[in-house]
Amino acid sequence: MKIRCLPGLLAGAALLAALVLPASAEGYDTTLDSLSRLQTLAESYAETSNAEDDPIELTLSYTRTGVYNDKIWTFTAGPRDPEFESYVSQNDPGLAALQAAGTVDTPAGTVDFAHLLASMNLVYRGLPITGSWGGDCMQLAQQYGGQAADAEGYASLMAGSFDQDGSESTFSGADLNADLDSILIGAQLTKGADLAGLIQNYYSGISEHDRAYQFIALSFGSVDTGNTQAFRQKVYDTLVGDTGMQLLLYLNGMMDSSTWTVQEQYVPALQGACYVFADYLASAVGNERVDGSGDTLMMTMASQALSEALAEMGDQQAANAVQSNAAQGEASSQQSSSSVSSVLTSAASTLQSGFSLQIFQIVLLVIGAGALLLLLISIAMLVRRR
Repeated sequence: MKIRCLPGLLAGAALLAALVLPASAEGYDTTLDSLSRLQTLAESYAETSNAEDDPIELTLSYTRTGVYNDKIWTFTAGPRDPEFESYVSQNDPGLAALQAAGTVDTPAGTVDFAHLLASMNLVYRGLPITGSWGGDCMQLAQQYGGQAADAEGYASLMAGSFDQDGSESTFSGADLNADLDSILIGAQLTKGADLAGLIQNYYSGISEHDRAYQFIALSFGSVDTGNTQAFRQKVYDTLVGDTGMQLLLYLNGMMDSSTWTVQEQYVPALQGACYVFADYLASAVGNERVDGSGDTLMMTMASQALSEALAEMGDQQAANAVQSNAAQGEASSQQSSSSVSSVLTSAASTLQSGFSLQIFQIVLLVIGAGALLLLLISIAMLVRRR
């Protein structure tokens, strides 16, 4: 997702930015070798710098240029380090080619590599949806805004987006691959990890089916992709419920600050983009059921952190709305738990009120006496026969 610097930027500028991205494919091995050398320099720089620099952050942020280094990207992914850039320029000036990386032909298909690394930067910082598929769905909604009456109409208009080379769509096939891959590779990214090695291992064994299946499991948990409407709704709810995406939508003028919900005029197009994305994923896995664990779902920033960020930006109304929504969510959860607890307590009370231990004991004694009487009769009849 190529985040724009001005709130509410519409399709023309978004399409222009997509057009200026490098169109030629870079060599896969050359790109990975450059990335490996860059990380080595980042590790060397981090050892000598006074600050507690993270080599992973330094490496990924170095590659973010152009649309990936505007105000919003800097706000969400963090600023680039000019001293590190100077360090790279002095020690290995050829690495500057990474800053102009375009599409790369990997063993698993063509990937927008600049997009991949920038999105991984946000995944590493705890904003997995914002820089990847969520941001691209938002841009697709902006591109087609006003061209349909409802979500289904938008989905029909957007249906061919992933098949295009990016010259007409802000969400091309190369972007799609980068979105999925940034999540799956980023989920494995920890301090000290070998970036180039992770990427190489990933692309050496991933298929379209496995890529989509693992992405669904990691992003949405256990779902039945064959239930089209339910899966579509799950994708949309995940997008608008993500605090990182809420921040991005806010920065693009698409959130209502007073209620902290997506503004009504943007909902159908955003739903349509999510529907198209969901339909692709379902098709890629053959509409099968995906089994995922809630323990492995990608996590995002907390509501409190979002509220604090909005307050720092000077929008106290939005900050209060976030806190209010979070409180309502917690109250709803507690009410639901209390309701379940109440039902269980009521059921237990009903059982207790209709049950008398003394009566139960008398019944047992009667049954026991009857059994004993039958046993004595049986013994007497047996003795008599003999």
